[in-house]
Amino acid sequence: MSMRVPLLVAAAVFVFVTVASQVALRLAAHGMDQEAKRLGRVYLDGLSAAILPALRAQDDAALREALERAMGFREGISERRMVVATPNGRILAEAGIGPDPDWLAPLHRGNVGSAWEVSSDGDAVWVQRPLVDGTLVALIAAKLDVGSIMERRDSLRFATLAFGLAVAALGGGLAALAVRQALRPVLVVTEALGRSGAGAIAPIPTAAMPPPGTEGARLAAAFNGMVAHVAERETLARRLSERERAATLGRLAATVAHEVRNPLAGMLTAVDSARDFGDDATERAEALQVIERGLRQIEGVVTSILAVHRDGGPPRPLEAADLDDLRLLASPEAARRGIDLEWRVDLPHPFPTDASLLRQAALNLLLNAVAATPAGRQVMLDARRTKPGLLTVMIEDQGPGLPAGAEQRLHGQGEEAEGRGLGLDVVATLARRLGASVMAEPGRGDQGTRVTLLVPEAEAAAARPA
Repeated sequence: MSMRVPLLVAAAVFVFVTVASQVALRLAAHGMDQEAKRLGRVYLDGLSAAILPALRAQDDAALREALERAMGFREGISERRMVVATPNGRILAEAGIGPDPDWLAPLHRGNVGSAWEVSSDGDAVWVQRPLVDGTLVALIAAKLDVGSIMERRDSLRFATLAFGLAVAALGGGLAALAVRQALRPVLVVTEALGRSGAGAIAPIPTAAMPPPGTEGARLAAAFNGMVAHVAERETLARRLSERERAATLGRLAATVAHEVRNPLAGMLTAVDSARDFGDDATERAEALQVIERGLRQIEGVVTSILAVHRDGGPPRPLEAADLDDLRLLASPEAARRGIDLEWRVDLPHPFPTDASLLRQAALNLLLNAVAATPAGRQVMLDARRTKPGLLTVMIEDQGPGLPAGAEQRLHGQGEEAEGRGLGLDVVATLARRLGASVMAEPGRGDQGTRVTLLVPEAEAAAARPA
């Protein structure tokens, strides 16, 4: 745009000026032709007055003498040949250069009226008129040398063409500069938008701002306002994510304590047994097995928590074990509240998405579902490929349903929530990062809530417009 529009305007101005100069040149040439015709007629008028007395006297010698005298007397016009003939073509008198058999006077070719004929090379012209003295008494024709006139016309044509092209080029250049100057404010904003599209979202510097009070200045100010708003939203999103992560970690504290305390109790018992019966190889081996199982259980809990709450490293595909870990994290809270977890994971092959983001979104939904479900009820997680390139993760509870405004927050709309409702805002943010869509609807029998994540494969999500 920075070059295309000015060049188009310059080309349009160049073409317009060139065409206008050509039209003016043609009009000037036509005017010169008409002036030459008028000059020829005036010349024949004067010649007619000079030979008319000889014609009346029917004195051929005097007629010839008048023609020769005219050829030597005229200035400004160079005659090549003059012919006076009767209407039937009989030559009465002639003077000048001998006849050209290839280009005779019009009267020799049966033309008994006025005529204006230009030679093929354009340097001579036959001009003819009837001589009337009451009746048609003769025809007079003169072959005039107009080479100098044509040379002047050609020189004028060349000069006009050169001048027109120069003016067209100058006008086109000035028009291009003017248009580029007028487009500069728009180009500043366009370049800033281009950088934003490449990920470098930054306001337009003050030094590059268009002059105040112009449309360009208002456009640039609107862009800077948009950049500030985007930066503010990103800051709020980061704070929201940090707050929700802290809240989720708090809700998982009981899970961690429960999952670590149980194996620790068994390990301490095994240590006491080893201390009391360490000499017995069987007792010692059993104690070591209990300690090993407890340590592996603790390792599994810690690994699951880190996988959910630690970013970094390249994304890895989702496996069935990633979702099974979530059951381990949610089971203590569900057991404490008397809620049954139903697990349906059908994922025989890894699914190409960001496993860490999907686990965090699913864990938020799962913990919210457990918190909303009364004792004695059930929370279900179902994950499977429903069609090629699409993973469906469905979490259904048997609680009272979503509160007002919760569905809008799942879609990234509405006002930000506080406390436990933060999980829905984080789920919406994570879904956008995954390129996924979120659906919320009543559960089975119109009871509870069913939230479904439709997650496309990573390549399809990257191709989807933001």
